[in-house]
Amino acid sequence: MLINDKNHEVWGIILASGLSTRMGTPKMLLPYQQKTLVLHVIETCLHSVLDGVVVVINPKVNGLVEAVSVPGIKQVVENHDSHLGMSTSIKVGLEALPQQVEAMVILLGDQPEMDEGSINRIVETYQVKNRPSIVQSVFLNNEKGHPVLFKRDMFHHLLQVEGDSGGKSVIQKFSREVVYAPMNQHIIPDVDTIDDYQRLIKKRGVVHDKGNR
Repeated sequence: MLINDKNHEVWGIILASGLSTRMGTPKMLLPYQQKTLVLHVIETCLHSVLDGVVVVINPKVNGLVEAVSVPGIKQVVENHDSHLGMSTSIKVGLEALPQQVEAMVILLGDQPEMDEGSINRIVETYQVKNRPSIVQSVFLNNEKGHPVLFKRDMFHHLLQVEGDSGGKSVIQKFSREVVYAPMNQHIIPDVDTIDDYQRLIKKRGVVHDKGNR
């Protein structure tokens, strides 16, 4: 049972500042079911039990600030070092969190199929398992991925990470602290390439008119 406890706030950090080098176009703004990819993730977070949501963006992407500045988002922060890897986005997101936040959940802006149930399961596991330092999603076939929760005692370690490893190195270093949240589904795919995007569209049977972006 989920408890809305303001003494133990859990926020989400949406990472949406990638360079989209493999895509060749700003993937966060690609259309999907009458919305941008990143807006799907934002709305899912806002409908979840998260107490607040921060979005980290690349300021060089035209139109991205406007696309993510929707009612309910607590803060939109710019990552001017996106070219240095995912770790820089995590750091910018962490620095934007208010002091009362006890834990945060990392979410990827290029996972439009993320559902609020997965986010809620992470938070519920955190609550019922006595608020562990790390909660990671584990999917069918024992695949591990996002969303991932880190308690504040892990923030310092996340701030030391360099490059594109994200929180993976922290999870490996503190593997004994990790509690897994089982997801009764296959791992949620990223949309990194044009092929990924086409598979997403085909899976949902959606046809887009690129002129309506």
